[in-house]
Amino acid sequence: MTEENYTKTKKISVIVPVYNVANYLKRCVDSLLGQTMNKNDFEIILVDDGSTDGSGNLCDEYQANFEQIRTLHKQNGGLSDARNYALQYVFGDYLLFIDSDDFVESEMLERMYAQSSGGSKKIVECNFFWDFEDKTRSDVRQGYDSLADYLVNGRVVAWNKLYLREWIERTKITFPVGKLYEDQNFFFKVVAWLNDISEVAIDTKCEVHYVQRSNSISYSETGRIAEIIWIYADILNYYKDKQLFEEYYDELEYRFYRNLFGNVLLRKVIRLKDKKIRTELLDLIWQKTQEWFPNRKDNKYLKKLSAKNLYLRIMNHAFYRLFYLR
Repeated sequence: MTEENYTKTKKISVIVPVYNVANYLKRCVDSLLGQTMNKNDFEIILVDDGSTDGSGNLCDEYQANFEQIRTLHKQNGGLSDARNYALQYVFGDYLLFIDSDDFVESEMLERMYAQSSGGSKKIVECNFFWDFEDKTRSDVRQGYDSLADYLVNGRVVAWNKLYLREWIERTKITFPVGKLYEDQNFFFKVVAWLNDISEVAIDTKCEVHYVQRSNSISYSETGRIAEIIWIYADILNYYKDKQLFEEYYDELEYRFYRNLFGNVLLRKVIRLKDKKIRTELLDLIWQKTQEWFPNRKDNKYLKKLSAKNLYLRIMNHAFYRLFYLR
């Protein structure tokens, strides 16, 4: 098969960054090989990001035995760098990023592609499972009402979405190298290129098993929590450059305020044992929130009744100081 013909036959390119996941890689790749979609309609690109545990050899073995698998080897540069590196080698009409310690349902590619309306959708998003050691929880959305709703409630992860390849190439958006929270950066920038929510489709089935590991990057890189500030500053500047900042100010303000004082503060910062680092992060979060969103209590989304909003509405400097005492 010539490369020209090869490029015309692929509906989906699945990009799988691989770094020291020898114990998990087989489950991931086998779940992709077991897809009900015709094997000639998709390709799997394994990006060995300088693994030292034999994962790279496993990638080579898969390539030798399965024609739809290609392996790329590169020096270690992190998750974002591996994803970006693969983009120059993809042939599919759509892109899909899957993390190598996760796995997927057998009908995922077929069902998600069916929602693309023959390639007219720019994003096809699916629901997914949170797989914990002792339980599984479904993360389900039926749809979004508008781009504003997508900014407020969209799942920011990169691995539950098909992206129209030529559109992503046109936006020139890539993942920020060397930063945590890279998926948030990618998500919010990509949404800025959508014209209408009709360009987003939803596969309402749970397709991805998002495996929670205590030694994964989200648990081990706590010293880099402050990088969320860099990510948010970069996103806000991006919206200003595209002259969308005023149009979506309420959505960005609410989403970032909710995440900083919810997920980042309550799930990560106050759990840090190093008091000095914890104090520095508490100072930084308060400072940046005051700088970016001084009138956040007037946000229209914050006025809606919910336990989260009640917590955010009563947040003041005196209340916030209590977190320093933990």
